[in-house]
Amino acid sequence: MLVLAGRSIGIEAAVAQAHAYPKVTVACYDLPGPGPVDAITAGDIARTHKVRSRISHAQRDWFLRTAVGAPWAAVPAQARLVDADPNVSGGLYDGAQALYEHFRTAAPRQVGVAKISKVLHLKRPGLFPILDSKVMAVYRSQARAAAARYPHRGRRALFWAAIRDVCANLDSGALPLFRNRLAQSETEHVRQIAGLTDVRLLDLLTWAIA
Repeated sequence: MLVLAGRSIGIEAAVAQAHAYPKVTVACYDLPGPGPVDAITAGDIARTHKVRSRISHAQRDWFLRTAVGAPWAAVPAQARLVDADPNVSGGLYDGAQALYEHFRTAAPRQVGVAKISKVLHLKRPGLFPILDSKVMAVYRSQARAAAARYPHRGRRALFWAAIRDVCANLDSGALPLFRNRLAQSETEHVRQIAGLTDVRLLDLLTWAIA
């Protein structure tokens, strides 16, 4: 069983969810890859429309401008959420937070966590989860519990820390089994999903339990 936000989903149900996931989303949002590791392009923003970012032209231009001078170097291109321990000061978690805050603190109206996370996930797909309203609703209580475990972070909710339940799914062998089942599928777009990051695979499944 895979466990997300304290809820269980069987491997067969998870595979069925992958089969039902839109082909165009995987092909256009995920598969082109991160692109430039230290910049955001107009093409990146266009891709986020496949996950309903609703980023306008003016907001696109803001992302492109704000990406210049962002602390990209603090977060390696291959960074993974499982390695971002919120209990470690000065580590990957802090680097990710610095990059996220670079955008959040300067964000204009109607550019919130969902839009920022959908863009940053493209640039660091192994690290930044997509925090849309459904994912946040599923993980809200776990995020509040995580904030209580890490009071030095000074937050009421820590969604990244909560979504690190990816660690338990790796340790149990459930996530590798799920990925292996996808890779053996006779359906091409399901085999393509098998190549997505751990964070993205769990994001896909979170919608199944939302």
